[in-house]
Amino acid sequence: MKKHLLATAVACGFSLAAVAPMASAEIPLTLNMGMGLWKNDGERELDDTTTPWAGLEWAFNDNWAAEVLYADDDARFENGGGRADITTWQLGMLYYGGSYIGGPNRIRPYLAFGAGEIDVDYGDADTVETTVNGGIGARWMITPEFGLRAEARMLYSLDESRKDTLLSVGINYYLGKTKADPAPVQQIGDEDGDGVTDDIDQCPGTPAGTRVDAVGCPLPVAQVASIKLMVNFGFDSSTVQEQYFADLGELAAFLKRFEDVYVDIEGHTDSTGPEEYNQSLSQQRAQAVVDYLVAEHGIAPQRLEPKGYGETQPVADNNTEEGRAANRRVMATLEVEFEE
Repeated sequence: MKKHLLATAVACGFSLAAVAPMASAEIPLTLNMGMGLWKNDGERELDDTTTPWAGLEWAFNDNWAAEVLYADDDARFENGGGRADITTWQLGMLYYGGSYIGGPNRIRPYLAFGAGEIDVDYGDADTVETTVNGGIGARWMITPEFGLRAEARMLYSLDESRKDTLLSVGINYYLGKTKADPAPVQQIGDEDGDGVTDDIDQCPGTPAGTRVDAVGCPLPVAQVASIKLMVNFGFDSSTVQEQYFADLGELAAFLKRFEDVYVDIEGHTDSTGPEEYNQSLSQQRAQAVVDYLVAEHGIAPQRLEPKGYGETQPVADNNTEEGRAANRRVMATLEVEFEE
Protein backbone atom coordinates (compact mmCIF):
# COMPACT_ATOMS: atom_id res chain seq x y z
CA MET A 1 0.00 0.00 0.00
CA LYS A 2 0.99 3.63 -0.32
CA LYS A 3 1.47 3.90 3.43
CA HIS A 4 4.40 1.52 3.24
CA LEU A 5 6.05 3.75 0.64
CA LEU A 6 5.50 6.75 2.88
CA ALA A 7 6.98 4.99 5.89
CA THR A 8 10.07 4.19 3.85
CA ALA A 9 10.34 7.81 2.70
CA VAL A 10 10.02 9.06 6.28
CA ALA A 11 12.74 6.71 7.45
CA CYS A 12 15.04 7.86 4.66
CA GLY A 13 14.25 11.48 5.46
CA PHE A 14 15.15 10.94 9.12
CA SER A 15 18.46 9.39 8.10
CA LEU A 16 19.12 12.40 5.88
CA ALA A 17 18.44 14.74 8.83
CA ALA A 18 21.17 13.02 10.84
CA VAL A 19 23.87 13.99 8.32
CA ALA A 20 22.40 17.10 6.70
CA PRO A 21 23.70 19.66 9.24
CA MET A 22 27.25 19.00 8.04
CA ALA A 23 26.37 19.58 4.38
CA SER A 24 23.55 22.14 4.67
CA ALA A 25 24.52 24.23 7.67
CA GLU A 26 23.26 27.45 6.09
CA ILE A 27 19.85 26.15 4.86
CA PRO A 28 16.94 27.17 7.19
CA LEU A 29 15.09 23.89 6.55
CA THR A 30 13.16 21.80 9.11
CA LEU A 31 12.18 18.16 8.57
CA ASN A 32 8.80 17.35 10.18
CA MET A 33 7.26 13.86 10.61
CA GLY A 34 4.90 11.98 12.87
CA MET A 35 1.50 10.34 13.21
CA GLY A 36 -1.93 11.85 12.73
CA LEU A 37 -5.60 11.03 13.22
CA TRP A 38 -8.01 11.56 10.33
CA LYS A 39 -11.46 12.60 11.48
CA ASN A 40 -13.31 12.28 8.20
CA ASP A 41 -16.37 14.25 7.19
CA GLY A 42 -19.49 12.15 7.90
CA GLU A 43 -20.56 12.21 4.26
CA ARG A 44 -17.49 10.18 3.30
CA GLU A 45 -18.86 7.24 5.38
CA LEU A 46 -15.31 6.39 6.52
CA ASP A 47 -14.11 5.56 10.02
CA ASP A 48 -11.54 7.77 11.71
CA THR A 49 -8.06 6.40 11.09
CA THR A 50 -4.41 7.03 11.91
CA THR A 51 -1.96 8.14 9.25
CA PRO A 52 1.76 8.84 9.06
CA TRP A 53 2.69 12.26 7.75
CA ALA A 54 5.84 14.12 6.73
CA GLY A 55 6.67 17.68 5.80
CA LEU A 56 9.42 20.17 5.00
CA GLU A 57 9.45 23.68 6.40
CA TRP A 58 11.47 26.65 5.10
CA ALA A 59 11.95 29.51 7.58
CA PHE A 60 11.95 33.07 6.23
CA ASN A 61 12.64 34.55 9.67
CA ASP A 62 11.90 33.76 13.31
CA ASN A 63 8.14 34.19 12.80
CA TRP A 64 7.28 33.08 9.26
CA ALA A 65 7.84 29.78 7.47
CA ALA A 66 6.48 27.98 4.39
CA GLU A 67 5.58 24.28 4.70
CA VAL A 68 4.69 21.42 2.41
CA LEU A 69 2.86 18.52 4.15
CA TYR A 70 2.06 15.02 2.89
CA ALA A 71 0.00 12.20 4.46
CA ASP A 72 -1.19 8.83 3.13
CA ASP A 73 -3.11 5.89 4.68
CA ASP A 74 -6.31 3.91 4.27
CA ALA A 75 -9.56 3.95 6.26
CA ARG A 76 -12.36 1.43 6.69
CA PHE A 77 -15.87 2.07 5.49
CA GLU A 78 -18.31 2.58 8.32
CA ASN A 79 -20.31 -0.47 7.22
CA GLY A 80 -17.14 -2.60 7.23
CA GLY A 81 -17.42 -3.31 3.55
CA GLY A 82 -13.88 -2.37 2.54
CA ARG A 83 -11.19 0.31 2.73
CA ALA A 84 -10.44 3.56 0.97
CA ASP A 85 -7.00 5.11 0.54
CA ILE A 86 -6.73 8.79 1.68
CA THR A 87 -3.85 10.85 0.36
CA THR A 88 -3.30 14.57 0.87
CA TRP A 89 -0.66 17.17 0.22
CA GLN A 90 -0.91 20.73 1.45
CA LEU A 91 1.19 23.82 0.81
CA GLY A 92 0.91 26.69 3.23
CA MET A 93 2.37 29.12 5.72
CA LEU A 94 3.13 28.94 9.44
CA TYR A 95 3.18 31.97 11.69
CA TYR A 96 4.98 31.51 15.01
CA GLY A 97 4.07 33.66 17.99
CA GLY A 98 6.25 34.60 20.94
CA SER A 99 8.08 32.21 23.23
CA TYR A 100 6.35 31.11 26.42
CA ILE A 101 9.61 29.67 27.72
CA GLY A 102 12.96 31.29 26.96
CA GLY A 103 16.15 29.61 25.81
CA PRO A 104 16.32 26.38 23.80
CA ASN A 105 13.48 24.76 25.82
CA ARG A 106 10.79 27.05 24.56
CA ILE A 107 7.19 26.46 23.54
CA ARG A 108 6.15 28.32 20.41
CA PRO A 109 2.47 28.44 19.36
CA TYR A 110 1.71 28.89 15.68
CA LEU A 111 -1.07 29.37 13.14
CA ALA A 112 -1.21 27.28 9.96
CA PHE A 113 -3.06 28.05 6.74
CA GLY A 114 -2.76 27.07 3.10
CA ALA A 115 -4.26 25.02 0.26
CA GLY A 116 -3.75 21.71 -1.50
CA GLU A 117 -5.53 18.52 -2.54
CA ILE A 118 -7.08 15.47 -0.91
CA ASP A 119 -7.43 12.23 -2.91
CA VAL A 120 -9.90 9.59 -1.69
CA ASP A 121 -9.54 6.34 -3.65
CA TYR A 122 -12.48 4.01 -3.08
CA GLY A 123 -11.16 1.40 -5.48
CA ASP A 124 -13.94 1.67 -8.04
CA ALA A 125 -14.10 5.45 -7.65
CA ASP A 126 -11.47 8.10 -7.09
CA THR A 127 -12.11 11.73 -6.11
CA VAL A 128 -9.48 14.47 -6.16
CA GLU A 129 -10.66 17.57 -4.31
CA THR A 130 -9.08 21.02 -3.98
CA THR A 131 -8.85 22.13 -0.36
CA VAL A 132 -8.03 25.11 1.79
CA ASN A 133 -6.90 24.55 5.34
CA GLY A 134 -6.32 26.31 8.63
CA GLY A 135 -5.26 25.25 12.06
CA ILE A 136 -3.32 25.86 15.24
CA GLY A 137 -0.36 24.12 16.80
CA ALA A 138 2.59 24.40 19.14
CA ARG A 139 6.22 23.43 18.93
CA TRP A 140 8.33 22.49 21.93
CA MET A 141 12.01 23.05 21.19
CA ILE A 142 13.89 20.55 23.35
CA THR A 143 17.21 21.67 21.82
CA PRO A 144 17.93 24.39 19.23
CA GLU A 145 17.74 21.66 16.52
CA PHE A 146 15.25 19.09 17.84
CA GLY A 147 11.65 19.52 18.97
CA LEU A 148 8.15 18.08 19.26
CA ARG A 149 5.01 19.34 17.54
CA ALA A 150 1.27 18.99 18.05
CA GLU A 151 -1.36 20.38 15.69
CA ALA A 152 -5.06 20.45 14.80
CA ARG A 153 -5.88 21.35 11.20
CA MET A 154 -9.17 21.42 9.27
CA LEU A 155 -9.24 20.79 5.52
CA TYR A 156 -12.22 22.20 3.64
CA SER A 157 -13.03 20.71 0.24
CA LEU A 158 -13.91 23.42 -2.25
CA ASP A 159 -15.33 20.76 -4.63
CA GLU A 160 -17.49 18.72 -2.22
CA SER A 161 -17.93 21.18 0.69
CA ARG A 162 -16.62 18.56 3.09
CA LYS A 163 -14.71 19.23 6.29
CA ASP A 164 -11.99 16.80 7.32
CA THR A 165 -9.81 17.25 10.38
CA LEU A 166 -6.24 16.07 10.83
CA LEU A 167 -4.94 15.90 14.41
CA SER A 168 -1.22 15.25 14.48
CA VAL A 169 1.83 14.92 16.69
CA GLY A 170 5.39 14.56 15.54
CA ILE A 171 9.03 15.51 15.74
CA ASN A 172 10.98 18.32 14.10
CA TYR A 173 14.64 18.42 13.17
CA TYR A 174 16.15 21.73 12.08
CA LEU A 175 18.79 21.35 9.37
CA GLY A 176 19.96 24.97 9.38
CA LYS A 177 22.62 26.74 11.36
CA THR A 178 21.72 27.69 14.92
CA LYS A 179 23.05 30.63 16.87
CA ALA A 180 25.77 29.80 19.35
CA ASP A 181 25.08 30.58 22.99
CA PRO A 182 26.79 33.80 24.04
CA ALA A 183 30.02 33.29 25.91
CA PRO A 184 29.71 34.00 29.62
CA VAL A 185 30.90 37.43 30.61
CA GLN A 186 33.92 37.18 32.86
CA GLN A 187 33.75 39.59 35.74
CA ILE A 188 37.10 41.35 36.28
CA GLY A 189 37.66 43.16 39.53
CA ASP A 190 39.02 46.60 40.36
CA GLU A 191 40.70 46.10 43.71
CA ASP A 192 41.90 49.67 44.25
CA GLY A 193 38.68 51.23 42.94
CA ASP A 194 40.38 53.58 40.50
CA GLY A 195 38.08 52.69 37.59
CA VAL A 196 40.70 50.57 35.78
CA THR A 197 40.18 46.79 35.92
CA ASP A 198 42.88 44.67 37.52
CA ASP A 199 43.81 42.91 34.26
CA ILE A 200 45.19 46.14 32.75
CA ASP A 201 46.03 48.10 35.94
CA GLN A 202 49.80 48.71 35.84
CA CYS A 203 49.80 50.59 39.15
CA PRO A 204 47.69 48.56 41.61
CA GLY A 205 47.01 49.93 45.06
CA THR A 206 46.67 53.62 44.16
CA PRO A 207 45.10 55.60 47.02
CA ALA A 208 41.40 56.38 46.82
CA GLY A 209 40.60 59.56 44.89
CA THR A 210 43.84 59.54 42.90
CA ARG A 211 43.50 60.66 39.29
CA VAL A 212 44.84 57.88 37.06
CA ASP A 213 45.50 57.35 33.36
CA ALA A 214 44.18 54.56 31.09
CA VAL A 215 46.46 51.95 32.69
CA GLY A 216 45.74 52.92 36.29
CA CYS A 217 48.87 54.96 37.04
CA PRO A 218 48.65 58.34 38.84
CA LEU A 219 48.44 61.37 36.61
CA PRO A 220 50.82 64.26 37.26
CA VAL A 221 49.47 66.73 39.80
CA ALA A 222 48.81 70.13 38.25
CA GLN A 223 50.36 73.06 40.12
CA VAL A 224 50.39 76.82 39.55
CA ALA A 225 53.39 79.13 39.88
CA SER A 226 52.93 82.90 39.78
CA ILE A 227 54.93 86.09 40.23
CA LYS A 228 54.08 89.78 40.28
CA LEU A 229 56.53 92.60 39.65
CA MET A 230 56.04 96.22 40.69
CA VAL A 231 58.79 98.81 39.98
CA ASN A 232 58.11 102.46 40.84
CA PHE A 233 59.90 105.43 39.28
CA GLY A 234 60.77 108.98 40.29
CA PHE A 235 59.04 112.00 38.80
CA ASP A 236 59.72 112.33 35.05
CA SER A 237 62.26 109.48 35.29
CA SER A 238 62.76 106.17 33.46
CA THR A 239 65.74 105.04 35.54
CA VAL A 240 65.38 101.70 37.37
CA GLN A 241 66.27 102.25 41.03
CA GLU A 242 68.60 99.82 42.82
CA GLN A 243 66.00 98.95 45.44
CA TYR A 244 64.13 96.93 42.75
CA PHE A 245 67.10 94.90 41.52
CA ALA A 246 66.25 91.96 43.79
CA ASP A 247 62.63 91.87 42.54
CA LEU A 248 63.85 91.93 38.97
CA GLY A 249 66.23 89.08 39.79
CA GLU A 250 63.28 87.00 41.02
CA LEU A 251 61.40 87.66 37.78
CA ALA A 252 64.48 86.64 35.81
CA ALA A 253 64.76 83.39 37.78
CA PHE A 254 61.09 82.66 37.13
CA LEU A 255 61.61 83.22 33.39
CA LYS A 256 64.63 80.92 33.38
CA ARG A 257 62.64 78.18 35.13
CA PHE A 258 59.84 78.38 32.59
CA GLU A 259 61.74 78.95 29.36
CA ASP A 260 58.70 78.88 27.07
CA VAL A 261 56.94 81.75 28.87
CA TYR A 262 56.61 85.23 27.38
CA VAL A 263 55.69 88.32 29.39
CA ASP A 264 54.34 91.83 28.81
CA ILE A 265 56.24 94.55 30.66
CA GLU A 266 53.67 97.34 31.27
CA GLY A 267 54.77 100.96 31.77
CA HIS A 268 52.58 103.69 33.39
CA THR A 269 52.73 107.35 34.46
CA ASP A 270 50.75 109.74 36.60
CA SER A 271 48.60 112.41 34.98
CA THR A 272 51.13 115.26 35.26
CA GLY A 273 52.05 116.68 31.86
CA PRO A 274 50.69 116.17 28.34
CA GLU A 275 49.18 112.82 27.43
CA GLU A 276 51.51 112.30 24.45
CA TYR A 277 54.55 112.91 26.61
CA ASN A 278 53.27 110.55 29.28
CA GLN A 279 52.65 107.86 26.65
CA SER A 280 56.26 108.10 25.49
CA LEU A 281 57.56 108.15 29.09
CA SER A 282 55.60 105.02 30.00
CA GLN A 283 57.10 103.21 26.99
CA GLN A 284 60.62 104.31 28.08
CA ARG A 285 60.05 102.97 31.60
CA ALA A 286 58.88 99.59 30.26
CA GLN A 287 61.88 99.46 27.92
CA ALA A 288 64.25 100.27 30.80
CA VAL A 289 63.05 97.18 32.72
CA VAL A 290 63.40 95.03 29.57
CA ASP A 291 66.94 96.33 29.00
CA TYR A 292 67.90 95.52 32.61
CA LEU A 293 66.58 91.93 32.40
CA VAL A 294 68.40 91.35 29.10
CA ALA A 295 71.70 92.96 30.13
CA GLU A 296 71.95 91.78 33.75
CA HIS A 297 70.21 88.37 33.62
CA GLY A 298 70.52 87.25 30.03
CA ILE A 299 66.79 86.96 29.31
CA ALA A 300 66.11 86.72 25.56
CA PRO A 301 64.65 90.04 24.44
CA GLN A 302 62.01 88.33 22.26
CA ARG A 303 60.45 86.94 25.46
CA LEU A 304 59.87 90.46 26.83
CA GLU A 305 57.33 92.85 25.30
CA PRO A 306 57.46 96.49 26.57
CA LYS A 307 54.09 98.20 26.41
CA GLY A 308 53.45 101.81 27.45
CA TYR A 309 49.98 102.80 28.66
CA GLY A 310 50.71 106.43 29.60
CA GLU A 311 48.35 107.81 32.22
CA THR A 312 45.33 105.74 31.12
CA GLN A 313 45.42 103.07 33.86
CA PRO A 314 45.96 104.71 37.27
CA VAL A 315 45.88 102.57 40.40
CA ALA A 316 45.68 105.51 42.81
CA ASP A 317 44.40 109.10 43.04
CA ASN A 318 46.46 111.45 40.88
CA ASN A 319 45.30 114.39 43.02
CA THR A 320 47.68 113.40 45.85
CA GLU A 321 51.46 113.04 45.92
CA GLU A 322 51.21 109.52 47.23
CA GLY A 323 48.74 108.55 44.49
CA ARG A 324 50.93 110.03 41.75
CA ALA A 325 53.96 108.13 43.11
CA ALA A 326 52.01 104.86 43.00
CA ASN A 327 50.97 105.49 39.39
CA ARG A 328 54.58 106.01 38.22
CA ARG A 329 55.26 102.30 37.79
CA VAL A 330 56.13 99.27 35.67
CA MET A 331 54.19 96.06 36.25
CA ALA A 332 54.44 92.43 35.13
CA THR A 333 52.25 89.53 36.20
CA LEU A 334 52.88 85.87 35.35
CA GLU A 335 50.98 82.70 36.19
CA VAL A 336 52.08 79.28 34.92
CA GLU A 337 50.39 75.89 35.35
CA PHE A 338 52.81 72.95 35.42
CA GLU A 339 52.88 69.30 36.42
CA GLU A 340 55.28 67.39 38.63
